Amino acid sequence: MEISQIQLNYVDVEDRMVLRINMGVEQHLTLVLTRRIVRFMLDSLSVLLQRISPAATQAPKSSAAAATPSASASARANGPPAALGQIGRDTRPFEERAPEGNLLNVGSAAVLVNNAACQQTDTGLTFTFLIEPLQPVSLNLSAHLGLGLSQLLTELSSRAQWFDVTAIGQRETSQQALMELMPNQGSVTYH
Repeated sequence: MEISQIQLNYVDVEDRMVLRINMGVEQHLTLVLTRRIVRFMLDSLSVLLQRISPAATQAPKSSAAAATPSASASARANGPPAALGQIGRDTRPFEERAPEGNLLNVGSAAVLVNNAACQQTDTGLTFTFLIEPLQPVSLNLSAHLGLGLSQLLTELSSRAQWFDVTAIGQRETSQQALMELMPNQGSVTYH
């Protein structure tokens, strides 16, 4: 099933992030992420970004040159930064879904991610979110979608003052961090 929208919000009362994902026309998933899970996701995504860094820096420029930008797209690019949790190319609001479409069969409730694992693939990566007492949920991300999610997580983490932004950048380029995250040829599990 294809991901149609991703929204990331910070809930200051609980000091957590809520990841909302719409898939297809009717299905959705809402996950609550702790600092520990977000840090793990950022570390895993940094490994992906290190692998695709030449392609990631070239792809947006070539796709932008190939497409004819509309007046509204260029206005958005030159305008003020997007609102909290609404970073992306599209300004459409997040589409609400019926509770029956929740993949975990918990209505419209958000579920807390207890633990996570990550498997690097040739084309991106797969996160597996462990949610007790429910079945684990796997989220397959292409390199392009991983880059977008990394930007969302980094921006919101910075705004929430969870992590030092310079530490994230230093960690991404650290060869030791890459080796720590890839002991099993691309498989990462965080406990």
